[in-house]
Amino acid sequence: MFGRRSPSPRPDDRAGLGIGALVQVVDPGQGGEHWADEPIGVIVAPGASQLGGTQRTWTVAFDEPAYTTDGRGPFERATVLSRQLVPVEPAAGPEA
Repeated sequence: MFGRRSPSPRPDDRAGLGIGALVQVVDPGQGGEHWADEPIGVIVAPGASQLGGTQRTWTVAFDEPAYTTDGRGPFERATVLSRQLVPVEPAAGPEA
């Protein structure tokens, strides 16, 4: 009756997100930071849960210094909502 519940996925958990994932930061629509030029980076650490634990964040280290649309920056890394992160396939290297 008072047993443990199996963890259910958070509404914003996305497949392919985790430490070491190559991601692109996209426009959040509502809420979240607005980044210029949809920067690309690597997830280097988990962030915290926000808004009562319903939104997960990740710390992203950018490939190049990133700026927000209102001109703040440059940022080498930032905490970003998971719903703003889209996994990116690494570019294929030259074939030998």
